[in-house]
Amino acid sequence: MAALGLGLAAAALALTNVVLYEAPVDISPTAPPAQRNTREPQAGATGLPDAVDSTGFAETFARPLFTPTRRRFLPSPKEPTTPAQMEAVPATPAAPVASAPPAPAPALLGISINGGSARVLLKSAGAEAANWYGNGETIDGWTVSGVEKDAATLERRGKLARILLYPLTPPTSPTGGGDGL
Repeated sequence: MAALGLGLAAAALALTNVVLYEAPVDISPTAPPAQRNTREPQAGATGLPDAVDSTGFAETFARPLFTPTRRRFLPSPKEPTTPAQMEAVPATPAAPVASAPPAPAPALLGISINGGSARVLLKSAGAEAANWYGNGETIDGWTVSGVEKDAATLERRGKLARILLYPLTPPTSPTGGGDGL
């Protein structure tokens, strides 16, 4: 008797599966929810936007990529408040040499510290592309002599230059909308 009941239940479930399998399903797209930055659909549109509207991303673009907290850089009270990107420190006192004005130090764009190896992303003045350099490598006569989590130390002709990843002046917010934070 129990086997007959189980057989009937299995047959009922199989019949339900067949009925559900044969039932039509409406897969037409639904109307998008009302948002403040929506565009009217164009004739022949496939439902995908033509271009991404970036006006709502001003806060995202303002957050630094290489900071663990993704918060804006603010100088600490211990640091000087004068805007300076590079601190020049003489390594050894050298006799003055009459020569052309010193070339500016490359711009520091990023720092990568992975285990024991540290590299800096540097862009020389007037160059279009930036490259990664490790300790001891040279760019425009500057040799990378030290890498910290927020600065790089470059050496050239006995002079040291410490370049900060985030200058002491806060960055300006991008134009074009956003919440103004």
